[in-house]
Amino acid sequence: MKDPKKEIESLQENSKGINHKIEEQEKEDISLDESKLNTLDIASLKKKADEYDFLWDKYLRVCAEFDNTRKRWEKEKKDIVKFANYSLIKELLTIIDESEHALKSIRESSPNNDIGRGVEMVYNNLLAILNKQGLKVMNCVGNRFDPHCHEIVGYKEINNDEEYVILEEVQKGYFLEDKVLRTAKVIVGVKPKGKLANDENKLANDENKENHTKNLE
Repeated sequence: MKDPKKEIESLQENSKGINHKIEEQEKEDISLDESKLNTLDIASLKKKADEYDFLWDKYLRVCAEFDNTRKRWEKEKKDIVKFANYSLIKELLTIIDESEHALKSIRESSPNNDIGRGVEMVYNNLLAILNKQGLKVMNCVGNRFDPHCHEIVGYKEINNDEEYVILEEVQKGYFLEDKVLRTAKVIVGVKPKGKLANDENKLANDENKENHTKNLE
């Protein structure tokens, strides 16, 4: 006959073993659940971080575009203000030209004429007002011809190699700020036709000699 006490003790031991196994299993299950939870959390956080990066990059791009647009608007506004009187000032250049011709005639005929001094005063005042608006006279004589600023109306033969340097100014040219308001009409220097032909022949002969030397080599 089995001893009840021993049987109870045996059952208690078995019970402890089973409880221990259950606890271990529960711990393992909890660990697995936490691992799954952590994995899900990390994936979710990574997704949110990617979305944040995308939105932040988009925000920066929008800010940059807005800043560029603002700068462009400001430049256009300044240009509108700067060149608002472009057409009017261009029309006034005719009065400046006529005033200069009148002054030249008056000075040649009667230098001490009161009318001449009056015309000169009006002319100087008009120039001063237009200068404040950005009008600038081109300096042409002695400079090389520039098709953006000058218009050739005549040629003069020269004895040096400084071709297309401006010798005379027939009509003044003007800038409005940094923009050409009216091109200057100028006379430029060119080589005499005979000298130009000789220079071209000399250049051709030099090229032929050089090619002949290369062929011999």
